[in-house]
Amino acid sequence: MNKKHGITFETFLKNFKLHVSKLGFKNSIQKDYILKILFYCDEHLTAEQIAHKVKVEYNIDVGIATVYRTVKFFEDLNLIDSLDVGDSVKRYELKIAEHHDHLVCTSCHKIIEFTDEVIEEKQEDIAKENNFILKDHAMIIYGLCEDCQ
Repeated sequence: MNKKHGITFETFLKNFKLHVSKLGFKNSIQKDYILKILFYCDEHLTAEQIAHKVKVEYNIDVGIATVYRTVKFFEDLNLIDSLDVGDSVKRYELKIAEHHDHLVCTSCHKIIEFTDEVIEEKQEDIAKENNFILKDHAMIIYGLCEDCQ
């Protein structure tokens, strides 16, 4: 079985279906395939790219409105993150990887993921200094990638 982030897709999907059912929502085959695309993809995908991949990889037609509704649903469940790289187009990724931040090229819109323990610790220090409980954060650094410089 193919694992990602220490878990198989089958286990991930089973847990997702249980969670959705407990919340009183219905699951659909479209949601399953959208989750599968996001689970196995290492890129940040737009809704259009998700719909295209579902069609090409699984021969399932998913309308773009369904993809938008589904990613909104996943965002509401805190299952995925969305990222706007400055071109007004949201890109999505599943939230099962360890926390990371992003460098975004303002020219070609390339996204580079990074982790930095010093930055993570500094954010916690700043929150503590301000008597603030840090729940989550997103850091996006905009600039020019090596290819666009």
